[in-house]
Amino acid sequence: MASGIVTAMVSEARILAKGPIVPGELIFLPEGAMLLLSGIGANRARVAAQALIGKGATALVSWGSAGGLMPALSPGRLILPERVLAEDQSLYPVDPFWHERLYNRLKGYVDPHRGDLAQSTVVLASRSEKAALLLRTGAVAVDMESASIAQVAKEAGIPFMAIRAITDGAEMDIPHGALDSIDEFGRVRLIGLFSFMARHPVELLALVRMGRNFRAAETTLSKVALRAGSYLLCPHGQDDGHRRE
Repeated sequence: MASGIVTAMVSEARILAKGPIVPGELIFLPEGAMLLLSGIGANRARVAAQALIGKGATALVSWGSAGGLMPALSPGRLILPERVLAEDQSLYPVDPFWHERLYNRLKGYVDPHRGDLAQSTVVLASRSEKAALLLRTGAVAVDMESASIAQVAKEAGIPFMAIRAITDGAEMDIPHGALDSIDEFGRVRLIGLFSFMARHPVELLALVRMGRNFRAAETTLSKVALRAGSYLLCPHGQDDGHRRE
């Protein structure tokens, strides 16, 4: 069984793929898995998920970062949701067997949370926006891509899993400079960043904090990749004889 992994940002993809990472270019990983860098957003994630199925993927993984909605979830906390809630209120469960294997593998190592993951079609930059989504959905975290990937998996009748690490917590406002200074693949536009800092020097500390939070999420995802091994890549354990310890 070949898993197809969709990730939005270059830094997230680099945790799994060590060679060159080109948007839209299929990357082959160990144990038969494939990865596509989709770019940020629901539509891009949907296109990437469909492309992976077209290349033979028989399971889909949503991999990357998320925003926290529950105040108790700090940056770096791992979210292994049992369900993904789409913007239109459609509910997509992850594959229960795959989820249980992965959760048990990681429990006590990176402290995964099983709460629901909600979709937003825009970046929730303020505390008030995050609080409103928490109240409306009860979800513990939010991202833009997972629901689209889950929908494609459901339409294809194949297993789905979401693996996300918190970057911005529920009580953090994302500085606008952080949004304006990256492209659709999460790559920094230095000119835009320096221009923003020159006009808003008071935001420097917030940008530094945001960078630190992203590194915390990436550290968690790196631990997941190291610890999970085949549990990450294979829903039903056919490759249990090839675990990485």
